[in-house]
Amino acid sequence: VAMDGTLRTRPNDEKLADIVATIKEEYPAILLMADCLNLEDAKYCEELDFDIIATTLHGYTAETKGQDIADNDFALIDEMTKVIHKPIIVEGNIDTPQKLAAVMKKGVWSVVVGSAITRPQLITKKFVTALES
Repeated sequence: VAMDGTLRTRPNDEKLADIVATIKEEYPAILLMADCLNLEDAKYCEELDFDIIATTLHGYTAETKGQDIADNDFALIDEMTKVIHKPIIVEGNIDTPQKLAAVMKKGVWSVVVGSAITRPQLITKKFVTALES
């Protein structure tokens, strides 16, 4: 089960630690994946005993708007692989084969390639934009 693994405020002022503890107690066989937006989130989610740490929200929130997973030669991934001991899944903005190869070489557990494959309108838009320029 994937869930928001950020330090942001939750509805009804719920605490992520309480949510994770409840799930771990009631459904011990379920794996939990933390959708994080930065290194601070990833560290916190590892402390909470999430099974998988993912970069899913990096670049997609108000806090990380305009950032790309490839910024500074994938600096976030380098930082995460140094301090996170749980499996890391890179998800978000992996939109070229080159990004995929670069991230896999950094030692992550897995990579999700989503829109670059599943949304033909975005693929087509890249070609149209190239023709227009």
